[in-house]
Amino acid sequence: MKPKLNMQIKDTNKSTDYNAYSLFSGGGGFQIGMEKAGFSVLVATDIEPKAETTHLLNWPNTPFLLKDIRQVSSKELLKLAGGVKPDIIFGGPPCQGFSTLGSKLSSDPRNILFDHFVRVVSELQPKCFLFENVKSLTTMYNGLFKDNIIKKFQEIGYHVKYKVLNSADYGVPQHRYRVFFFGSKINDDFNFPEPTHGLNSKSKTPYCTVADSIMDLVKLNENDVPNHLALNHSEIVVERYKLIKEGEKLPPKEELPLHLQRTNFGNTYKRLHRKEPSLTMVPGNNAFPIHPTLNRSLTPREAARLQTFPDSHIFDGDRRQQCILVGNAVPPLMAEVIGKSVIEYLESNSKKTSKKFNTNVNIEDDSSMLESILPLNSTSKLSTKDGFIDLFSGAGGFTIGFSKGGWKPLLSVDIAILNEL
Repeated sequence: MKPKLNMQIKDTNKSTDYNAYSLFSGGGGFQIGMEKAGFSVLVATDIEPKAETTHLLNWPNTPFLLKDIRQVSSKELLKLAGGVKPDIIFGGPPCQGFSTLGSKLSSDPRNILFDHFVRVVSELQPKCFLFENVKSLTTMYNGLFKDNIIKKFQEIGYHVKYKVLNSADYGVPQHRYRVFFFGSKINDDFNFPEPTHGLNSKSKTPYCTVADSIMDLVKLNENDVPNHLALNHSEIVVERYKLIKEGEKLPPKEELPLHLQRTNFGNTYKRLHRKEPSLTMVPGNNAFPIHPTLNRSLTPREAARLQTFPDSHIFDGDRRQQCILVGNAVPPLMAEVIGKSVIEYLESNSKKTSKKFNTNVNIEDDSSMLESILPLNSTSKLSTKDGFIDLFSGAGGFTIGFSKGGWKPLLSVDIAILNEL
């Protein structure tokens, strides 16, 4: 009998009155989480063709704009969204230049794509935004990029908060440290969610592990589960894998047989441990870390499981393209947890606003209240010869005063529209 698959359906029935736009949507992890939190995603955009086809496989009824963000106009997004403005804009611009696993080149043009995120936010003026990037963005170049991000959002009227979060602390079976920036037009009362999971903690749930997530897939293949495609490794790669113990790295170069030695083995020569959360899923050279018990790297589906994607979410493209979509995604569960905090923040401030500006005033007799201001009942009995016309009536002070003095108001005239309203 086949193991029970992780086929949970993306719940889109929890939507509230809050609408969202998704930028740099990639494989759709951020969108899944925000929808499960309660947002209605009206439009998504990305430059990658496989991001578009993946989106259309999973959200055929939600518009997608395949375009470079530098050429995307807010008018296009608004039109695709049916003219409905967003309450929140969320996304994670490509971050390879910031990542400690990347080149660290400040000249990488992808590092300025957040400027266009700021531009779209500035043009559409949502209540808030949510922005994700790699942890090292906060410290590289003495925090220059982080400070620049905060400054640019503050300049367009947003209160900005940021925090580095580890996805494992929120139920994701993966150690993944990422910084999230939240901005609000309302106030600075937003708080990021507190961790719910931990190691050897009496107050927290134990970490979710690799075994919890992927070991039921060991005997299955792509015919059983979508995107569960194993990489066909060379014999020399398999030999190296056999030398790596569970939860450990490849032995030092000098301890390897000569024919297995190489200068740099990167992040892919690490074997996961079944009883721990996984390493960070990053799309390496068409390969993720090594399976805990099998001598091969993880499949895109196994990596997607460790990212908390449901098996019902399909990734389009060849294996390498699938790996990129999976590895670059925000874990859906992480996005859901933060999204729920944003919903709570918006709901809380909505209640405060309604209390502050309560229009449901309890008046037992509306007519008596009006009569106390403008005594129409008594003046209506007067003839026109006892009437008056108020020219340049403005706010109506003369009309109220003369009416209370016993005169009948016949006509008020002014040129200002506000006075008529």
